[in-house]
Amino acid sequence: MKRSLYVFFLCALFFASCKKKDEVIKDSSLSFSSSEVNLPAQAGKAEFTIKWAFTEWELSTNTDGFLSGFTYLKGGSQAHSNTTRVEFNYTANPTSQAREQAIVLTNKKTGAKTTLNVKQAAPAPIELSFDPSITYQAVTGFGGMNNVWAAPQLSTAEVEKMYSKDGLGYNMMRIMIYPNKADWGRDVATTLKAQSLGARILASPWTPPSAMKSSNSNLHGYLLPEKYADYVQHLNDFIAFMKDKGITIEAVSIQNEPDWSPEYDGCEWSPTQILDFIKNYAGGINAKVLAAEAVNFKKMYTDPVLNDPVAVNNLDIAGGHLYGGGLQDYPLARQKGKEIWMTEHLLNEVNDGMGWAQALVLAKELNDCMENNFNAYFWWYLKRSYSMLGDGDKGTTMGQTLKRGYVLSHYAKYATGRTRVQIGKVANNSEISVTAYKGQDDMTMVFVNSGATTVPALNINLPLSVKSANAVITSETLDMAEHSVALNAEKTALTLSLPAKSI
Repeated sequence: MKRSLYVFFLCALFFASCKKKDEVIKDSSLSFSSSEVNLPAQAGKAEFTIKWAFTEWELSTNTDGFLSGFTYLKGGSQAHSNTTRVEFNYTANPTSQAREQAIVLTNKKTGAKTTLNVKQAAPAPIELSFDPSITYQAVTGFGGMNNVWAAPQLSTAEVEKMYSKDGLGYNMMRIMIYPNKADWGRDVATTLKAQSLGARILASPWTPPSAMKSSNSNLHGYLLPEKYADYVQHLNDFIAFMKDKGITIEAVSIQNEPDWSPEYDGCEWSPTQILDFIKNYAGGINAKVLAAEAVNFKKMYTDPVLNDPVAVNNLDIAGGHLYGGGLQDYPLARQKGKEIWMTEHLLNEVNDGMGWAQALVLAKELNDCMENNFNAYFWWYLKRSYSMLGDGDKGTTMGQTLKRGYVLSHYAKYATGRTRVQIGKVANNSEISVTAYKGQDDMTMVFVNSGATTVPALNINLPLSVKSANAVITSETLDMAEHSVALNAEKTALTLSLPAKSI
């Protein structure tokens, strides 16, 4: 009897021992193979490993972070143990600082959570050289056309908004020389206001008086050679009229778009006629003389003047428009000591009011004009839905500053009155444009990032120690807002980011 009890007792111990061992084996465990993953600044793919036993698990992370594309978000089993390798994608670091994102691993059996820290390095700054000892053109300024004809007229308050130092900072205004003297007073108030704020005035005729033309009309035809002297008098009468009103006409064009015969006021000139007029008559004009304002800056209209030893002395400014081309350097004009003015353009491929895409196209055009040694830039009407101020059309508000207005302001405020100087390019990135300028007591740079990728850290090495640095940015959501810029301890280098699609 005692023996039987002993055997039963041993069997009971054996089964109890087996049950306890089975429970230990099936206890769940869950962990990352490491507590941290380190990534480079560039975009790419990476992986981590999860070790698990007798449990199911789930991954979670911030959906607005820089990690995505996980090959597994759930896994595990209650019945066995194993390891799971999880791959994921990560974006390039667009900031100038290292950044982190946590991945949380949850044990679905116990609710316990484990964290894996993913750290991405800051990108190395892109280095740019800056050499103000290498100089290019003096920058005369930026502005546009005083509204005429059927477009909404400018108000003096709108002129204040565009031309004051606390406003957009423009300093160039183009006005029309009407063929009829009775119309000359139309733009006096707004032109006088602009001049009081520092604007320099260019006057352009669309047509001479009809009696001086072959067509005897404001439309089509050419200026009769026997009327050349009368035309000079007509231009001088306009200059004198404006002077009596307190307005100084700095420069006079002899013709708007001589290579175009539109169904509105116009006058055709051949290159030979322009040479004849400038050589033999333009010296009598009481202002700087500008020619030829061809539609796409055709050099055939000004090369003969520049190459003529007499005519060249009667021309002060080579001017042209950019419709259909013409944005290129003009070495002959520079060789002859003439300024180069772009006197009219508008980008209305998309008449999009506040649209940012076309404003960035304008920003790039302004950069290219500067790189090609232009001294001045005039937009077409200052107030239109595709211009600097809204006119109530295409969703704009009357007098509202549009995106193109802010873009032009970047150049008006930070290039005008300075000399363009040498600055390097951002390597392997054709979507970043940059020009630099020096003034009497400052150095400025205008950056245009037309691309969809942020440049997180741009380091500009300066030729000397500076007192301070500041930056402003315009983008789809910002209008000349303060932007962070850092100086090194010696104040001989600055670092800033270039957000995507911004100036």
